[in-house]
Amino acid sequence: MKDKRRNALRGIFRDTATVVFIGFTMPLWVASWLEWSLSRSETIFTTCSQILSLIPGPIGIFCRRGFYVMTLDHCSWDVGFGFGTILAHREVRVGRRVSCGSYCTIGMAVFEDDVMLGSNVDLLSGRRQHHTDDTDRPIQDQGGTFTPVRIGRNSWIGNSAVVMADVGSDAVVGAGSVVVKPVPSMVVAAGNPAQVIRQRREGASEAFAGVSLRIH
Repeated sequence: MKDKRRNALRGIFRDTATVVFIGFTMPLWVASWLEWSLSRSETIFTTCSQILSLIPGPIGIFCRRGFYVMTLDHCSWDVGFGFGTILAHREVRVGRRVSCGSYCTIGMAVFEDDVMLGSNVDLLSGRRQHHTDDTDRPIQDQGGTFTPVRIGRNSWIGNSAVVMADVGSDAVVGAGSVVVKPVPSMVVAAGNPAQVIRQRREGASEAFAGVSLRIH
């Protein structure tokens, strides 16, 4: 009973503080809204993300939360974005109790509930952000394709991982891994490129049929 009361009080404090910081960051998210509605540009959004990423401690977490609640496609009120973490696009959906460590860079993404990211994680907007087929033009002039990457419920992405493909629910991606192909649910994947090295639970799902369990 005491734990329930304590959690309820924490929730009330969290939501009240979030409302306060929504008001505090209002000039930033209003400017971002106006830019997006008039030009579909994200320059102000990205600039604000960079500025807010430099505010340390709990105040920084609440500043970022207040701003992202008002600007992202969806952002729950109980998420945490660590110091130095930057979001490059507004097209991000963040579920409940998502935690991102320090110095992460996040592109277009969908975070389901209870996802954890370590520090220095790079989450790209898919594998085709830069086209390279035309050798007669600079790569920076060839454009690219940006697609959201989905991180499944209760997954953990280790420090310094680079993620360019979906990660299933209840999965673990080892520190320093490079994910270029989808990672199934309920597995541990590691390496460059990331490969499944074991299941998290014996007989977890028929989805593992044919999945390599070798260590590369």
